[in-house]
Amino acid sequence: MFIFEIIFLMNENIYQRVGKKIRSIRQSMGISQEALAFKAGVHPSFISHIERGAKKASLETIQKLADALGVPVEELFITSEKTTYPSNQEDLFIRKIATLIKDKDDDLKYILWQLMKYIDKEKKE
Repeated sequence: MFIFEIIFLMNENIYQRVGKKIRSIRQSMGISQEALAFKAGVHPSFISHIERGAKKASLETIQKLADALGVPVEELFITSEKTTYPSNQEDLFIRKIATLIKDKDDDLKYILWQLMKYIDKEKKE
């Protein structure tokens, strides 16, 4: 990393870094600001403000945005640009399912797994 990049990152506040990360993930997934806002339950203009670091999002809003993007919340605080995000709909769909069930109890996860196996079996027949 060049010295001017290091100085820039030091002067950039946490809200700007998180906003840039949200924008990067959103754009790589091909999601509009409006679609992300709808999924997260916030106003579309607020997404623009967050991505520019112009407004401060609460931790609750950051969690909603992470869930809407299908990424762990800690991913929004990692500044590495080497991370890749699902670009096709199938990968995004799988990530959304994982996000929905991650906090569910093991019994429910098992039932969902059995249901998926049943659907897969029926599809093959």
